[in-house]
Amino acid sequence: MANTEPLSHSSFLYFTGQGSDKVYQVHLRPKDDGWVVDYGNGRRGGTLATGTKTSSPVAYEAALKIYDKVVKEKTTKGYTPDQSGALYTATDLAGRVSGELPQLPTLIAEDQAARYFDDPAWGLQEKADGENRILLIEGGTVRGTNRRGLFVDIPQAWVGVAAAGAGAGRTVIAGEHVGDVFMAFDLLELGGQDLRGAPFIERFGHLQTVSGAVPWMSVLALALTAEGKRERAGQLLAAHGEGYVLKALAAPFTAGRSTTSLKFKFNQSATCEVMRVNAQRSVAVGLRDESGTLVDLGNVTVPPNEALPAVGTLVEVRYLYRYAGGKFEQPVYKGQRPDMTAADAVLSQVTRIKDRSAVLEDDAG
Repeated sequence: MANTEPLSHSSFLYFTGQGSDKVYQVHLRPKDDGWVVDYGNGRRGGTLATGTKTSSPVAYEAALKIYDKVVKEKTTKGYTPDQSGALYTATDLAGRVSGELPQLPTLIAEDQAARYFDDPAWGLQEKADGENRILLIEGGTVRGTNRRGLFVDIPQAWVGVAAAGAGAGRTVIAGEHVGDVFMAFDLLELGGQDLRGAPFIERFGHLQTVSGAVPWMSVLALALTAEGKRERAGQLLAAHGEGYVLKALAAPFTAGRSTTSLKFKFNQSATCEVMRVNAQRSVAVGLRDESGTLVDLGNVTVPPNEALPAVGTLVEVRYLYRYAGGKFEQPVYKGQRPDMTAADAVLSQVTRIKDRSAVLEDDAG
């Protein structure tokens, strides 16, 4: 880590193979007037043995070195941040700015989405339930970035597999990282040719020709007719999918929040901050309001196969709705969000809000 600003850090690592299914977590956190490095390890889903790498608090720089050393030792031994246990790269560029930022779709309501089904200028793609990735392929090297534009480790299986037919120059593909698969939805560069100014429908056509040469990549299908869009939306709903994204077919690629890329989610979710760790594998989560105050949105159970997140960790929580001024209803823990920042964990994310008295009246009727 090049950033030495005193900040808490946590790493959750997994190892699957040789008859083992283990988890190792390490935390860098403040204590008294210094910093400590604590850890926990054991069988995934079981009770972890815990301990510390610092018998007493030390200076931040010293604790950071210990933390980085522990993480490096574990990844060298085959541990990976992916919960599948798949081996990841350990790129020296991790955490550095790549210069590539994704296009982020704007959230819309269902009544807004309906009109785009009949508009031939818009297509529909699945909203994959993963982490935003941009892949840079050049000279047989594959590198990945997250939604913040920072280089990140990617599955080892992706490294060294260049897209045949992509040309001698750089190829840049946008998509979602889901498990050990890259689900592509846009192509920004092909063989050194910049396609960002081309219409989306043209970029998508090029993407389909590239994908066949990459075994770990699939392309998110694009529905174009009104009937096709409605049918695909219905299939995704029936399959308990995340939602769908509507794309303006003639639009160029633009980084940042977009009005030519619109998303509808069947269930709401929010990136939350862990406020406290409770007994019986649950955590309290919160979001910050306009004044910066952390608002308690209630407790969510952490599944046995997930590492228990530390206080301050960002996690994704799916929910049915929020009571006005109250908590999430039917929250479901989806996992940690290392690709997000504290600035993302804000209350304005929550748009599906119900009045408690109205709900009680409906139940009574």
